[in-house]
Amino acid sequence: MLRLAYPALLLSLAAAPACALPFAPPITVGVTGGTLGVGPEISYRPLPLIALRASATFLGVNGHGHVSSYRYDGHARLRNFGGSIDLHPFANGFRLSAGLRSTSGNRIRFAGMARTPQTYGGMTFSPEEAGTLSGTIRTRSVSPLATIGYSHSTLSGLTFGIDGGVMFHGRPRVEDLVATGELGSNPYAQTELARQEQRLRDRVDNYPYYPVVQLSLGYRF
Repeated sequence: MLRLAYPALLLSLAAAPACALPFAPPITVGVTGGTLGVGPEISYRPLPLIALRASATFLGVNGHGHVSSYRYDGHARLRNFGGSIDLHPFANGFRLSAGLRSTSGNRIRFAGMARTPQTYGGMTFSPEEAGTLSGTIRTRSVSPLATIGYSHSTLSGLTFGIDGGVMFHGRPRVEDLVATGELGSNPYAQTELARQEQRLRDRVDNYPYYPVVQLSLGYRF
């Protein structure tokens, strides 16, 4: 009986630590890049079904566009940071995420000019004489976002991730408008100035949502 008991006891002792091992919460440090910008990211997964992520992202982009008969050149600057809670419903890499980001540092500065000669009070002015209209576009200070994604870790500790979704930054605001040339001084040009200001506000008013597509690369400790 003792000879049979010893092997059973050894097996039970060997199995006990394995059963008692707690879930090892990995910490991942890396970089993320996409429509939110590029910057550092850190995540902590305390439970198989839950993870916490935080990042700071930065991006600068130049572009141009047209509003009515005006052409605008602009520079978009994204400086935002925040965190999210990741739900892993299947306890694997698939995740549903919701979070908040500080977006007070996001803004677009623009300057525009008419593409054709303008007539004010019976007098015609070249686009350069008519003047420019410049200003800033800003969004709300804190913006919620929701994404769906997947992350994968290799045996060596490298992690890869992709997320896509949307951030609700509210209806953008057109601020700090400055008119030069005839637009800024000619009383007959004020009607056209008011129209153009309203056209700008109507244009940006259509974009309360911002698309989110982010890739991430990191190392799991």
